[in-house]
Amino acid sequence: MKALVLTAGIGNRLRPLTAKRSKSMLMIAGKPVLSYIFESLKENGIKDVVVVTGHGREEIINRFQHGGNLGIKIRYALQHKQKGVENAILTAKDELESEEEFLLINGDVLVEPDMIRRTLGSHESMDAHTTMLVTLVSNPQQFGTVKIGKNGMVEKLVEKGGPERYVSNYAVAGVSVFNSEILTYLEKYKTMENAVEHMITTKQNVVACVWEKEWAEFTWPWDILKANRIVMDRKLKGKGSYISETADIHDSVTIEGPVYIDDAAVIRPHSSVKGPVWIGKRVFIGNNSLVRDYASLCEDVHIGYSVEIRNSMIFDKVDVGRMTYIADSLIGAGSCIEAGAQLWNWRPGSEPFYLDTNGNKVQIPLSKFGAIIGDSVVIGVNTSIYPARRIGEGSFIAPGCVIDRDIPPYSEVHMKQELILSERTSKC
Repeated sequence: MKALVLTAGIGNRLRPLTAKRSKSMLMIAGKPVLSYIFESLKENGIKDVVVVTGHGREEIINRFQHGGNLGIKIRYALQHKQKGVENAILTAKDELESEEEFLLINGDVLVEPDMIRRTLGSHESMDAHTTMLVTLVSNPQQFGTVKIGKNGMVEKLVEKGGPERYVSNYAVAGVSVFNSEILTYLEKYKTMENAVEHMITTKQNVVACVWEKEWAEFTWPWDILKANRIVMDRKLKGKGSYISETADIHDSVTIEGPVYIDDAAVIRPHSSVKGPVWIGKRVFIGNNSLVRDYASLCEDVHIGYSVEIRNSMIFDKVDVGRMTYIADSLIGAGSCIEAGAQLWNWRPGSEPFYLDTNGNKVQIPLSKFGAIIGDSVVIGVNTSIYPARRIGEGSFIAPGCVIDRDIPPYSEVHMKQELILSERTSKC
């Protein structure tokens, strides 16, 4: 069986982290989302993979090539314009129409091996034409949903489309098996919703397979932190730590809880690492620093003296200057956060956080949330950033700024300051 993986989406709600990269190349515990998909496919014996690319395709192809290093075979189909999942599937029609069935994977979902295993098993045992993995969610208006009838049969599929567009709390979870006839149905009926409706009305078995464990789809920036926690819990909790033999960790370093420390990492004296924590290849952590609680540092990250990092995703080749505080934040690749910067993640009181997206305010479902910083950003010395602020890629923030609003891409930001001198009213 072939697998079709869809990665062409633009991911506007995840900007600035998706300004140039596909959602499937977001970093989770040191690896792109797509790496977890390929690993899960291989573990289930599926080694023939077609990837539909579009936005950010160069990074995907450069990293994975044709899959030789992964032990799988990858071919690519280009979706020239992002016109939805139906068009993405039909883009790969030539690769799929000779197959009796194929596995469809959404590239913006964190896929575990058991998700594929269960979907395939259910498909076979139920003698299904189509099998969809589904999961319970509290916000079904943000997802495609299904109504499930007797014996797990799908009675209706409704694609995502707003507050009124859902039929249950069961969301489509991004893993499905289709008979190749779906290609003809999509050409004829134009939408997945209509194609599935045709299958249901013509008495074809459309089956729902329920996933009851935690699940993450990458729609909003905080979904990255959720997925990072899921992966760390899965790989580290209850399984002990991994520390590479080539890691250079000073004897005075304190390590608590499960950690992953990769090759050639360096941790200098009197630092503390409190897991779950993920530390990638060639990461440097300076003296007296504290890295804790689901912090994930990708390859070649450099952390200076007395830095604290908590529950944050730091992409490749980021420099963090001394005495900086980063919590509940996302830092894009190649950025530089200079000494004394403070990324605030809370404010007094219980007022919720909101993220501005295309002129609309979306409430963040977290009590703490920090900054979202794009690739190749410079944050100057002693800069403070308010919670839930986006700093666009390629921007420069001068020293001493207080950032209380979103910053567009490729901006240069300075703050006017006035020195006021006056005579004291009381003298000692």
